[in-house]
Amino acid sequence: MKNAFIFALINMFSGMGYSLVSPLFPSLGEKDHLSEELLGWIISAYSIAGTILTPFIPHLIKKFSRIKLLCISAFLEATCTFLYGFLIYINSFDILIPIIFILRIIHGSSSAIIGTLVYSLTISIIEEDELQISLGNLEIAWSLGTSSGPLFASFCYNFGGFSLPFFLLGILLYCSVYLAKSIHSEKLNIDNEADEEPPFAKMLIYPKIFIIIAGFIGGMIVNSFYFPCLTKHLYNNYGLTIRTSSLFFVIPTVAYVFILQFLDSLTLKFGLYLIYTIGSLLLSLSTLFFYPCPPIPNNLIFIIIGFLINGVGGAPVFIPGLILLSKNIRIVEPNIDELTANDISSAINDLSIDVGEFIGPIVGGFFTSRYNFKFCCFIIFCISISINAIFFLYFFKNIKDDISNINLGRKINKEIIDNNMDENVDNNDDNLLPLNTSCGTIVQFNSGFLGGFKFECISKRRNSYANMFRKSRLSKVSLESALTK
Repeated sequence: MKNAFIFALINMFSGMGYSLVSPLFPSLGEKDHLSEELLGWIISAYSIAGTILTPFIPHLIKKFSRIKLLCISAFLEATCTFLYGFLIYINSFDILIPIIFILRIIHGSSSAIIGTLVYSLTISIIEEDELQISLGNLEIAWSLGTSSGPLFASFCYNFGGFSLPFFLLGILLYCSVYLAKSIHSEKLNIDNEADEEPPFAKMLIYPKIFIIIAGFIGGMIVNSFYFPCLTKHLYNNYGLTIRTSSLFFVIPTVAYVFILQFLDSLTLKFGLYLIYTIGSLLLSLSTLFFYPCPPIPNNLIFIIIGFLINGVGGAPVFIPGLILLSKNIRIVEPNIDELTANDISSAINDLSIDVGEFIGPIVGGFFTSRYNFKFCCFIIFCISISINAIFFLYFFKNIKDDISNINLGRKINKEIIDNNMDENVDNNDDNLLPLNTSCGTIVQFNSGFLGGFKFECISKRRNSYANMFRKSRLSKVSLESALTK
């Protein structure tokens, strides 16, 4: 478990570096007169760099060893984070802009490599009986990192201003280099080539696949468009300091984690298509609270409510949506097996999240800079609600079928329970029929970690490496089954 703990720490520190920038960079804009539009491009450079580099990671793994590549990436990530702290001392605009873009591109590329390698190495060298817990702990670590980053920024900014959070976190990230070098396993000596991601570009030609993807991108735009604008907005309109404003970036994650605990039961009650629609609608409505827009009262408490709604709406989109995507891939391509469909959906999901996270800050910065933050929130609402309406209208028949099948399943299960009571048979879930929808049987898709607390699928690092484990596990079971016949 030593290696698993190291991977979790590296993932957590990387998550802190990812989330530290959004609450702090707007203060850099105040000093150097950077517009929200330019700040949006600066923040988005991280995501687009990772998106572009990700397809080339298998080739980098072949050229370098996994551990060496992890060490190099951790060192570059730490260096970029540390150097962010010096940006406040650069007085020349012409020098600041190229330096900051270079740092963001290197940081995004390094983080993408780290995110890939920690999952890949975990699956490669962790024993099978510990692997499921280890993968869950990676998600927990990343989620804790992204959640604690703004809190860390708030605390350190109060004592040392803009630079201190970056300097201290940079030192912590340099520890990741040492941690990466301390990873040892005999399995690392085996020349395992990186698995290539399954092709998925052709899936974009199918309308139902494209609409689900549009929902993912729209959701990430809603979750990221305020990055370059929020801190300045809270300061100008409510007099909140950067320390206090940083806390607002944590609220959606807290709400997200909370609603995850009930997502299984909500999906069983409403069905995958309807719960996705509800989540998308909540994400859309949350944007009206960020300013807030009339008739919502212009009060700070309603901004907090908006971020809570945002977190609650995100979970029904990104988790059931991933299942919907996989199931619809199997509908449009019947010859694809379930595991391959999961691989493709994971790859598409990764790309969609990165694209949305790239577009969001750029769009938010553009409209806020050219008009104002209130107008920006309204435009994002219009974009998001339009995507939601298209999804609802296109999948309206599926929503009705889900509701009908769920009601039928409840009726049948009630009859089973009544019969069992009449016959003095114990009532338990084994006696009940699974609820079915138009896209298949609804299963409980959340795995519990940390005492049953569901942290999985919180982060942007939802990738297909978990499916590598499932494939190898399935192959092993199939082989053992064949040998026993």
